[in-house]
Amino acid sequence: MILNTLLPRLADCKVMVLMSEKTRPVENTVPELAEIKFYERDLPVDILFPLLDRAEVGRGEAPRARLETFAALSARYGITIESITDLNGPDGEARIRAFAPDLTISARFSLIFKPNTYDIPPLGTYNIHPGALPRYAGLFAPFRCMLDGSDAIGCTLHRVDKGIDTGPIVGIGYLPVDRSRSLLWHVVNTYRPGLDLFLAMLDGLRQGREPQYAVQDFSQRQYVSLPGAEPFADFRAKGLKLFEPNEYLEILSGFLPPDMAMPSAVARAVNNGRGDPCCSAPA
Repeated sequence: MILNTLLPRLADCKVMVLMSEKTRPVENTVPELAEIKFYERDLPVDILFPLLDRAEVGRGEAPRARLETFAALSARYGITIESITDLNGPDGEARIRAFAPDLTISARFSLIFKPNTYDIPPLGTYNIHPGALPRYAGLFAPFRCMLDGSDAIGCTLHRVDKGIDTGPIVGIGYLPVDRSRSLLWHVVNTYRPGLDLFLAMLDGLRQGREPQYAVQDFSQRQYVSLPGAEPFADFRAKGLKLFEPNEYLEILSGFLPPDMAMPSAVARAVNNGRGDPCCSAPA
């Protein structure tokens, strides 16, 4: 969904997309994390997108979906989309240096840039972090923000430096929290304010304007890793949901052409979950 937002604005640029493939062990041991991983990553990438890519063959001039899969985006924009597991090692560094980017943007990317890679682009490497820095540094920031009872979730555009979520801030955009909506809905929508900040910065760079930065106040910083059972229990006790089937299917429907129904394999996988705050991911 991030690429569907960015690529139309980068049509005049040469673009390479690197996708991280990283599963933290805790994601397979904490049921709620396994559920989120299944619905956010496994089901779309392993089930829905291959079905859509096969169905796309022979459609000709038939109406297209509002959102496109990785394969469809690669074909439409003539870009390379590849997986990467070793970002900062010799192979990863060599791939980036061979491409020689002017600018790098990291969004929903699980690998940490080190100086040998974040210093390659002369215009810098930037991160879109789904939390208001410095307070919501680290992982699962939208969950923590909702658990805290905040009225809005921040999305921070900042320059990458040698720390994790420590670089100077270009800006923070906000998504109002809707407590009738699930965590997954908020995760999907939190990135748009940050993408808008990035695109505005990009327009400025094209016009010769340098970004203006704000230094983080680290006395306000709260760096947290992935939650365990207790925070999820607190989340449920507040009446908040991780996932809601109809809401999720509505999100996925953006990838379907207007004349196509949701594939039955996807609908079954979604409806096998209970849709309550603690349902387990389907096997």
